[in-house]
This record gives sequence, structure tokens and C-alpha cells, in this order.
Amino acid sequence: MQNHDILVIGASAGGVEALKQLVQALPKDIPATIFVVVHIPAKSRSRLPEILNRFGTLKAFHPKDGDKITQGCIYVAPPDYHLIIKNGYVRIAKGPKENNTRPAIDVLFRTAARVYGPRVVAVVLSGTLDDGTAGLIAVEQRGGITMVQNPEEAMFDGMPKNAIENDHVKYILNIAEIAPVLMKLANQPIQTEEVEAVSDEMEMETDMAELELEAMQSNTRPGTPSPFACPECGGVLWEIVDDKLVRYRCRTGHAFSPHTLINSQSEQLEEAFWTALRALEEKAALTVKMAQQAQKNNRPYSAQRFQQQSQDASQRASLVRQLLLRDEGNENLSTINNELIMNGNGQIEWSEDELVEDKTNNSLNSNKKPNFQVIALCASAGGIRALAEILSDLKADFPAAITIVQHIARQYPSQLANILSRSTELKVKQAESGDILAPGNVYIAPPDQHLLVNPDQTLSLSHAELVNFLRPSGDLLLESLAASFKEQAIAVILTGTGSDGAMGIQAIKKMNGFVIAQDKTTAEHYGMPKAAINTECVDQIVPLHEIATLLVNLVTKYQPT
Repeated sequence: MQNHDILVIGASAGGVEALKQLVQALPKDIPATIFVVVHIPAKSRSRLPEILNRFGTLKAFHPKDGDKITQGCIYVAPPDYHLIIKNGYVRIAKGPKENNTRPAIDVLFRTAARVYGPRVVAVVLSGTLDDGTAGLIAVEQRGGITMVQNPEEAMFDGMPKNAIENDHVKYILNIAEIAPVLMKLANQPIQTEEVEAVSDEMEMETDMAELELEAMQSNTRPGTPSPFACPECGGVLWEIVDDKLVRYRCRTGHAFSPHTLINSQSEQLEEAFWTALRALEEKAALTVKMAQQAQKNNRPYSAQRFQQQSQDASQRASLVRQLLLRDEGNENLSTINNELIMNGNGQIEWSEDELVEDKTNNSLNSNKKPNFQVIALCASAGGIRALAEILSDLKADFPAAITIVQHIARQYPSQLANILSRSTELKVKQAESGDILAPGNVYIAPPDQHLLVNPDQTLSLSHAELVNFLRPSGDLLLESLAASFKEQAIAVILTGTGSDGAMGIQAIKKMNGFVIAQDKTTAEHYGMPKAAINTECVDQIVPLHEIATLLVNLVTKYQPT
């Protein structure tokens, strides 16, 4: 008699923390094999197996293509590769993305359902958007068991909520409840009920994930043609209806849920706006030069025509710029052509008019030295856990203000303030333009908005141009903090991929502020701390569990003059 011994788990934002708790509760002798997909950046190195091995007794690893399926192991999808389950072994394939991701949860779930049917238990944990929902439907169709993390407990409730709304979830459980249920199912014989056969549609979709030639060249496609184009390759998208769930797939295999499709279209639209803005500004600049040249050559009519073309291009560029800077709500940040005004040292330059306005119209005097320090915490991948650990060790009377940039999905409202407030005595809020900095308070940059500190001790938000493809940008926060608080600024660079913060800490050091970087042994992703350390502007490299103590010592010793 067979049991439910194929456990497939999918997670995205906030999922690593949930996975750690889940794996920690699973015994070494569980009679099942576990397969995991977590959305991570394609070009980054994944340390997820190392993390899971630290917390659990089961062996976790990135499998190689063709590895046999062995009971009691955790197979973790490598970055930028789909994890595909075959009969007795796994495939690692760079097939078409689904829901803008590779690896995709839907691919893992669907391939498991095709091969192992009722033996499969599929679990969706914390994450944004809705990857995994279509996979849960496939698992249910083939007689498997479906469950999701309780959305009220999940750091990000998008994926669990979407699965629940489509009515294909058997269990809705807190993390602490999932492991016992998985154990029970792994030891429980499958009920002998008739299982639905693998449909032609499921066969074709699973084959597409492996770029199978027959599936790719077939003239038939699941669903019906839609009026929409694929954001990835421009081909026609075919609309597929699974009960309540509508999704789309193109001829080359790219697949989208409606939420992901809207998200992709929004990104394409923004890229188009930036391209249009660049082209219009270049045209305006070029026609000005042509007008000047025509004037020199005594061709007044040509000069007038070029001048008019320049004015037209500038007006159109202004309209595009307004669309890009929609709802900016920022009175204190100077921009020219949608770029922050910087001085020669790479720091934010505050105009004389703005400083005069601060002196006359605000209750706080921008020339008066603030009587407290401000800390900026900058993090990316793995940052939520790091931030929670630091804030949990700070008391309500902490004598400094804290600002945070954490890279998160920009398409959806952030729950980060609610998540972090659960673990600290400090007052945590999502920053708003005009907020006045105060000790014992934590201000978090909202999704898709830069957070900046003003000389009058207030905060500003800006939709200005992405900095190194990021908004919010840790570099901009740090540069504004350096300009406004000088030697009273403290910067902390935490776990994350990329190099955000490396430019900003140089501004902090030039103003005699203090810089801390998380050490390699405790950072889930060492890219950001390493880039900061390489600038030689870091004062101390500290393990995560010691950062809060160091911050307390720094702000306690500070005596305002």
C-alpha cells in the first residue's frame, strides 16, 4: 500500500523563515521525499540548502539533472532552473518561465501530480502574487492533498490567499501544525479511489517545462487564443480556464496568471515611458543645438523651426515625466530631469531656497544640531529575519530614530511594518512624506518609493528614477542621511545580493558618521555587506546577534553638544 510520500513545497517572499520552522519540526525518519521551490534572484548563489541543514535533520541539497529520488532528502531547486519530478528521478531544466519566475512552484507541483498522482502532498507557504495556485489544482485533480500556510500567520499572504480563493485547498494551517499533518499523511495509506487520468493539457504543459520538441512544435495549444501578447517573447497568449482560475500561456511556453500578467505589463509600460522620456529629451537637446547652428549660419527660419521642435519635445517630455513621477508628494527633494540634484561628492545637494523655507516655515530649525542620532538599516534578500532580530533586542526607550530600506516587491502593499512590530517594543510604521523623526521610532520605506531624510529632521518620499534598478534605494537614504545628520548618522548594511548601500556609506564616512556591516558567517546573502566592506568605509564588521548591542553602545555614548 502506498502512502503520501512525495511532499512538494513552494514559497516566495517570507518563505525562508517559514521553511526553517517547518524543516526543524520534521523527523529524520519521515518516510517521504521533500521537494522545495523558493523564488530567488536568477544570478545569485542560493544558500538555502545550507540554511535548512542548519535547522533540520534531513539532508538538503541542490540536485543535479538526473539525480535519483531518495527518501528522507530535501531537493531544493537551484537558481534559474525549474525542478521537475520524473518517475524515480528529477530533471533540472531551464525551460520557459512561469509567472515570471524560474524556478516556478507551478512547474514543480504539476510535474509531481502527473507522475505520482495521489502520493503527492503540495504545500504553499508565504509569498506574494499567486504562483502555486495552478499547481495545487493539478495536484487535486490527480488525487493529491493540498494545503497552505494560514494567511494570517504568513509574512506575505498573497500566495496562500490566492490559493484559498480558488477553492482547491484541503488544509489551512499554521506552520507549527503543518509538520505533524505531513508526518501523519506520510504514514497513512492512500485511500483506494479512482484517480483522474493525466489530461492532454497537463502532459503538454509539463513537457513544455523541459522544452520537449514534440510539445513545442505541436499545432494544438491548451485553451483558446486571447487578445494579449506575451510580455516575455511577444507571442500570442492562449487563455486556459481551470475551474475558477484563468491563466495564460504562449507558444514557447511562458505562462502567466492574471496578476502576474498585469504586473509584467506594468513593468513594460514603465520601461516604455523611460525610453520615451530619454528620446524626447535627446531630441530637445539636439534641436536646440541645430537651432543655434542655424542662427550662426544666418538661417533664421530654420533656427525658428528647430527651436519650435525643441519646445514641443520638451513639453512632451514634461508630460511623460509627470506620469513617471505620479503621486510623488515630495516638496523637499530637488529634481532636474527626474534626477536627484547631487553635489560633486555624490551627496544630495539641498538648494538655498529649500533651506530658507525650512528655517522660516518649520518649527524645527534646520541649522540647529539635532539632539539624537539616526540609524539607517539597509537590507535585501534575507533581510526580514535580520531586521526582526536587531529590532527585537532594542527597548522602547532607545534614544535614536531608525530608518529602513528593505528591497521588497513593489507591486503590492507591504506588511513589513506589521511583521516587524510583532518583534520589538519600538514604534514601527511605514514612512509617510512629512513624518518627523523621533527617537524610539522606526520608519520603513514603502514599496516603490525612495525614502529620504531632510535637514529639518522630516522624511520625504519620492518616485524618482530607479537607482541601480532599485526603488527604494539604500544609497539614496544614506546619502540624504549623511547630508542631514552628518556625524550623527549611523549606517548598517545587512544581508542582501547586489551592492546597494556601498555608495551611500561613502557619503556617511565623509561626514564622519559610523558604518557597520553584517559579517559573512551570519549573512544569508553576503553581496551587500561584501560590497560595503570593499569600499574600506566600514568601521566594524559584526555578527547579526551583536549588531543591536553595538547600536545601543553607540547611541548611549553619544552626548549632544
